Amino acid sequence: MAEAVAIPARRGDLERRVEEIRFLVFGRSLPAVLFALLGWRVWSNLLSQVHALPVHAGFGDFLAGPLTTGVYLLFCIIPVGIYLIRPRPRARDGRVIARTAGLVGTTMLLVVGAFPMPVLFTPWAVIRDISAPLALGAFVLAVYGLLYLRRSLSIMPEARRLVTAGPYRFIRHPLYAGEMLAAFALVLARPALWATLTLVPFIAVQMLRARFEEGLLARTFPEYRLYAARTPRLIPLVW
Repeated sequence: MAEAVAIPARRGDLERRVEEIRFLVFGRSLPAVLFALLGWRVWSNLLSQVHALPVHAGFGDFLAGPLTTGVYLLFCIIPVGIYLIRPRPRARDGRVIARTAGLVGTTMLLVVGAFPMPVLFTPWAVIRDISAPLALGAFVLAVYGLLYLRRSLSIMPEARRLVTAGPYRFIRHPLYAGEMLAAFALVLARPALWATLTLVPFIAVQMLRARFEEGLLARTFPEYRLYAARTPRLIPLVW
């Protein structure tokens, strides 16, 4: 009888160790490495933009180049530290479609933003002037969201704690709102083929991710439904 009890116990210990290794590899190390590599690429872009500035560069030159790219760099490197120290989730959506949407949505924005491609045409100057503050505002909003989300950040739908402070007082998904606005601004400024073709699919994937996360949070935190009822999804005071 004692041996029969010991065997399930050993199996349980082995399963817990395997799960811990899986979390360390896929829940911490790989996401941190992904964002670190992309951050290095964005850092290279930032150095190139600084070196390419004209001698008498004005504020518009900084806004359209190093300033916005610098904030985007923060958006890439802050998650590195978050992923290395974040705790295990209380709950997760393990469905393939939910996990795929998270991976695809994150990769689309980061890769397109980190690896500029030749443009299809040169936009009018007024369009480029509009896109620069839009992109800066988008990345500021995304970084603002990261600073409040902190260790609850995840690529896949996971629930750790309910965040309702900071930008989450005004909209339920400030990260997605910032990312979609940044993607739109990128297409305005640099209408490259890949960025243009993937804009609508990217927005659709982000909306799908928001739905998956809302469902998981509602199942995990009873108070989430009340929060969602009074807080717009993406646009303050509107929707």
